[in-house]
This record gives sequence, C-alpha cells and structure tokens, in this order.
Amino acid sequence: MVRIRLSPHAARVTVVAAVAAAVACAPGPAAAASGDAAALGQAELFAGRLAEDPVYVSDHMAGGDLPATREAMAAAVAPLDVPVFVIAAPAPGGDYSKEPLLAAVHDRLGEDGLYLSVTGGGSALNVTGVAYGVHVPGLADSVAEADLHQSCTAPVTCIERAVGNISSGEAAGRLDATRERIERDAALYEATASPDPAGSAWSDLADDLDPDSVVGRNNIGFSAGILIGATLAIAAYCARRALRRAAGRLLPGGPR
Repeated sequence: MVRIRLSPHAARVTVVAAVAAAVACAPGPAAAASGDAAALGQAELFAGRLAEDPVYVSDHMAGGDLPATREAMAAAVAPLDVPVFVIAAPAPGGDYSKEPLLAAVHDRLGEDGLYLSVTGGGSALNVTGVAYGVHVPGLADSVAEADLHQSCTAPVTCIERAVGNISSGEAAGRLDATRERIERDAALYEATASPDPAGSAWSDLADDLDPDSVVGRNNIGFSAGILIGATLAIAAYCARRALRRAAGRLLPGGPR
C-alpha cells in the first residue's frame, strides 16, 4: 500500500481549505439566536441543580467519576471568600455567548456570588466567569487566561487555573505571559513549517524520495511504476507509428 505524505506547503493548503470550509459553514445571526435560546432554556435546569449543590457537573463532563469530579471542583473554589456557583456542562448547540446563560441562571437562582462555567466537550473547553453582587478583582483576566492556558483540558483543571489566577492577584501578568507564549509557539511553528521557498521544493522532494524511510521507498516504487508505464506507452505509440509508415511504403502510391 502506498502511503502519501503531504509536504509542509500542501499541509498548509489543506489547513487553509479546512478553515475556509469552517467559515463557510459558520452559523449566521439566526443560528446564533437559536443557540442563545437553547442555552437559556437550560438555565432553569442549572438553577435547580445549583439550589441543591453550588457545584453542578454534568455526567458528560465528569470523566467517568462524577462524585470525585464534583468534590475536586468544590475544593478548587473553596479558597475564594465569596459564594461561588460552578457549572460544568456540554455546550448547547449553536454559537452563543456564555454570559447570557450565567445571567439567566443567576436570575432564576436569585443568589449573588461568583458564577463560573466550563462548557464544551473533550479538550475544547471554554471558561466563563461573572460576578453578581460581589467584588472579584481581576476576574475577566483570570478566566481569559484560564481559557487560553494549556492546562485547561478538563473541567477541574480549568476551574483550578481560574481560581489560582484570582487568588494570585497577578491575573493580568499571567494573561500577558500566556499570550506571549502562544505567540512564540505560533512564530516557531511558522518558522519550522515555512522553509526557504528557494530550497523548499528540492528539500520536500528529497524527503519524499528518501530510500532510508518506508514512505520514501514506497514513493520511489510508486514513481518508478508511473515512469515505466509512461515509457512503455510512449514506446508502443512510436512502434505503432513506425509500422504504419512501413506499411504505407509497401502500398502502391505510398510514401517513398
């Protein structure tokens, strides 16, 4: 079986095409409004659960151990000296803002405090925080940094990071540092994925035809097969033309 490996240029084209497709399929205002309605429709459920326990974790976000996840999240927010309500649940369908969801939950629950949510699925998680009737210095920077930080791959670690930022009093500096790290990583990726155009084609060709690698040997065999097939086809075409010309000379009135 022939394995095909994309060169960096081809990979970048593939990524661009995927992004373009995502943009083309992105929901418009009507879909966003529908998503907001779906999110607000869950506010009653969340408010009811928070009235029983200030930490609500959906089964889908518990990682297989709901009690342990809930206890870990409760322990994570315990250092804060304000009432805290936490929601960890899959994101409702559609493109929507999380603040209206938390506002609707607050309205229905009727309790002031810090409302934190972790929504999404898998490792694609979003952290949101809104304070009602309490003062939480650096809240916006704290949740923004947690949302970007590489440790935010599970609901518990996302909440731990956000609370750690709030408690540190250095949320703004942490956010700047995380953004700088992301920019450095992006620049490094561009530097390694975008070689010198003058040599990129030959470099890619040499890599793809490296006889010391399995992919290289497969590519060499595939290319050789195409070359041999093309050579045989050309030879057959030339032989056929030669035979036709020879036969024409033998016929009366044919070319001499």
